Amino acid sequence: MNRRIRSILLLAVMWAPLACAQATWYVQAVIPEVISVRTPTTTIGFELNLQNYPPPAFPARYPATQPEGGVLPVQVFVNQPGVWSLLLEIPDLLDESGNRLIPSDQILFRVNDGPWIRGSSAPQEFYTDVGATEGWKELRLEFALELKGDEPPGSYAVNVVVSAIREP
Repeated sequence: MNRRIRSILLLAVMWAPLACAQATWYVQAVIPEVISVRTPTTTIGFELNLQNYPPPAFPARYPATQPEGGVLPVQVFVNQPGVWSLLLEIPDLLDESGNRLIPSDQILFRVNDGPWIRGSSAPQEFYTDVGATEGWKELRLEFALELKGDEPPGSYAVNVVVSAIREP
């Protein structure tokens, strides 16, 4: 019995270096600093017809009918600390000759059912936050067209630009 135990111990000592061998690797992952915006590729449209135009009084507001429900979902992803903002540019509505038909301040928008804000052809901050988002953060932008009564007839649609900036 003694001999058997010695043999087992001898085998264990001989195989121990092989059983304990290991290798190590340095694992590195580089995740870039990101601020990213996603919006659907669409046109914001306002449908006026003989049932709703002319209105009983001017100025009159018409909610967007395109995209569906007049709401443009905007998603933002940020994975870094610091202050970041979303900007919105709404161009003037022009005719085919480049003449201004409706200025951008007659297009109003609001964020997440907040107060209505007049549009601008210059970038304007419409949302600011601090720090990283938890996944994609979604905001709802709604649009309305305000008519004063002196606009020429025609087909109106607008493409807006949403961008994101991070403050240093």
